[in-house]
Amino acid sequence: MKLLKAGLLAALIAGAQPAASETTIVFNNFLSPNDALWTDVMLPWIADVEKATEGRVKFTVPASSLAPPPELLNAVQQGVADGAFQMVSFLRAAHPELQMPLLPMTYFGNEETSVALWRTYEKFFKGKNDLKDVELLGLVTTPPNSLINMKPTPFQSVADIKGVKFWSLPGIPAETLTALGAVVTPGPAVRMYEVISGGVVDAFCCINYESLEVFNVAQYIGAGTDIPGHLFAPAFAVFVRADVFAGISAEDQAAIRAVSGEVLARRGSFGDPVEAAARQRIAAMGKTVVPASETFVAELEAAVAPVRAAWIEATKAKGIDAAAALDYYLAQQAAVKAGN
Repeated sequence: MKLLKAGLLAALIAGAQPAASETTIVFNNFLSPNDALWTDVMLPWIADVEKATEGRVKFTVPASSLAPPPELLNAVQQGVADGAFQMVSFLRAAHPELQMPLLPMTYFGNEETSVALWRTYEKFFKGKNDLKDVELLGLVTTPPNSLINMKPTPFQSVADIKGVKFWSLPGIPAETLTALGAVVTPGPAVRMYEVISGGVVDAFCCINYESLEVFNVAQYIGAGTDIPGHLFAPAFAVFVRADVFAGISAEDQAAIRAVSGEVLARRGSFGDPVEAAARQRIAAMGKTVVPASETFVAELEAAVAPVRAAWIEATKAKGIDAAAALDYYLAQQAAVKAGN
């Protein structure tokens, strides 16, 4: 009887203990459910977080985006969603430092760029101009592209570009093309088909081959020119609202950080094989893609130097040694490529 009472008392005490708290994060996805960034990066990361926290942190993903892409940070800050990932170009006004991976001729491999970006953030950016009211958990790049002529002749010099009507994304890619003397019609990727198919432009820039297929404009490629480091590479910030993250136990916060940051950045390795396969399909269509000559590369480096200089000045205003950060970012890409 004493053993029975002791067991009953232990059960009652155990029942009185609070269960381990659980958190469900409403995480926004604005991409197609089949987009490689979602299937190969974000979904595996979500699974990593749920596993690392032994299910105490769970995710639910709404069937459709809770806000348009430019408004995702604001939507999380205001509690419309608990977490999201957003292209950093939409954060340019307040966060010039996060535009670094978008600078021309700075991309040398997707895993390399993603990891180098996170390392640069931690060394130079963190604590200087942090995203307000959110916990930044990752930065991931996706593959870029360079110059696409709708005519069958590849661009071989800056003179070839001057006066040519180009479509590009707004922001740094449009400014880069303008620096090269192009006449730019910038706009969102969802408007790309309308502008290109309608003959409004004669060339386009910077969207990778896989995305050109997704947006149904690959058939308008006449010839492409590959540029070392490319002219523009998209990058995405991954974040959760600060008060939601603060409500997670310290143990689980540490577990989440352990599978985020550089670990999440290394999932950027998804990008280059996917892009290489898309490029092969473009080649199978009979499209010509050539490397830029050394002379053309030198012309490009001189022409885009003011774009980099403008970024350095804007970022210095946030108390960041921007020139050192850019040098470190490029050096870290080489280090990652070398296995470090």
